[in-house]
Amino acid sequence: SILRVPPARVLRRDADPLPVHRSTTILAALVLVGGLFAIAAAQAESLVEGALFTAALAVSTLALALGALALSKGISRLPRLSSVTLRHGLGALARPGAATVGAIVALGLGVLVVLTMALVERRLSGELARELPADAPSAFLVDVQPDQWPGVSALLANAGAREIQSVPVVMARISAIDGRTVEQISNERGENRAQDAEGPRESQDSDRTNRSEERENGRDRGRDEDRGRRWALTREQRLTYGPTLPKGNVIVEGSLWSDPQVAEVSVEKEFADELSVRVGSRLVFDVQGVPVELKVTSVRTVDWSTFGINFYLMVEPGVLEGAPQQRLASARLAEGSEQRTQDRLAASFPNVTLLRIREILGKILGVLRRIGLGVRLLGAFTVASGIAILAGAIAATSVKRGREVALLKTLGLTRGGVASAFATEYALVGLVAGLIGAIGAGVIAWGVLTKGFELRWVFELLPYTIAIAGSVAVSVAAGLAASWRALARRPIEVLREG
Repeated sequence: SILRVPPARVLRRDADPLPVHRSTTILAALVLVGGLFAIAAAQAESLVEGALFTAALAVSTLALALGALALSKGISRLPRLSSVTLRHGLGALARPGAATVGAIVALGLGVLVVLTMALVERRLSGELARELPADAPSAFLVDVQPDQWPGVSALLANAGAREIQSVPVVMARISAIDGRTVEQISNERGENRAQDAEGPRESQDSDRTNRSEERENGRDRGRDEDRGRRWALTREQRLTYGPTLPKGNVIVEGSLWSDPQVAEVSVEKEFADELSVRVGSRLVFDVQGVPVELKVTSVRTVDWSTFGINFYLMVEPGVLEGAPQQRLASARLAEGSEQRTQDRLAASFPNVTLLRIREILGKILGVLRRIGLGVRLLGAFTVASGIAILAGAIAATSVKRGREVALLKTLGLTRGGVASAFATEYALVGLVAGLIGAIGAGVIAWGVLTKGFELRWVFELLPYTIAIAGSVAVSVAAGLAASWRALARRPIEVLREG
């Protein structure tokens, strides 16, 4: 660009900046978008998710740019205001070279990133903090042998534990469902998935691209579904038995222990969907080499948030009592007594493992807070870039602003009045950036929490208010700091230079 400047242009006192060539703008945009897509796809290990991220960022940027343009255009249609300070501050946003669009886009993206992470981290931390109900067990004991349970129970009682519960656990694997082996079911599902992904083999060239994209999306969804079904079919199952259901279990199909002619099993609803079983299905389990056939007579939902002892599969009494088994226990320990109880268990029953739920949740909360802090610090760099763009735009027009300040002061406006006019301009930039960034952050956080973490969405006004107010405050502070030199100069100094 410098090589294209005519010598006569340099000698002029007032020279307009050289226009940016269109090809340069297009090339820069392509490199930027392509780089973002490549990084996102590599991080997510998915072209589809990389494309979705890039598209979401592009939509957010476009919304911020449209908001900036709407602000500039809308101000020119406002009725004439009586306040000179307010009128001048609003009018400055629409003047040439104000860099309103760039400042709002950069600052708004910073608000979006920081607020999104704050909303997600705040909701997850709050959910985990409330996850352990007041009456929930604070510790679980695993690998308790049946003959050890009386001694373990007495030790817990002596340690002051309350609500001590214990259930038997039998390890098994599913070998067949409704007469078909697990291998046959897995092979059939794989063949069906491949046929669905291939789709109809048509010869029209115009449909080839669409079919290719549909097959790719189908393969991605199919892999996720197949992994879940394969896990449900091949994992080592933990069975329990008892006359009644635990607290938080509700029968939604069939009835419990309703057929005296067969051995019955009750299946948790989501697990039943993974296995593709229903009331009336017959499951064959391999229990230490012994086949055990059970009939599904009920499907139930489970409230896992109670932190009680719950299972996907529950068998009626009288079927598994003679099978090799262990016991799983839960108890509420007084806060501060977990370590002492664990030491006593290790001394008397070294094979028993004590899981301290309260401590585990505390560690998870700590990790989440550190992750949230790290991401918010990275997001702060985006906010800083918006401040830099705003300050740079102001500094680039410092000569014009100096003359503008001198003229306003000469006409009778005080330095405070001029600063108020500038503050109005910068506050509107921060307000628009904060509003659009906050809306975008709310949409993204809603999708992450409800779709990704399957949590109920809760709207909280305070984080949005803080984000918008912070955006306005930062914008005003940066703008006034960049304009301070022009505000400090005396009008006579500027007029003499002219």
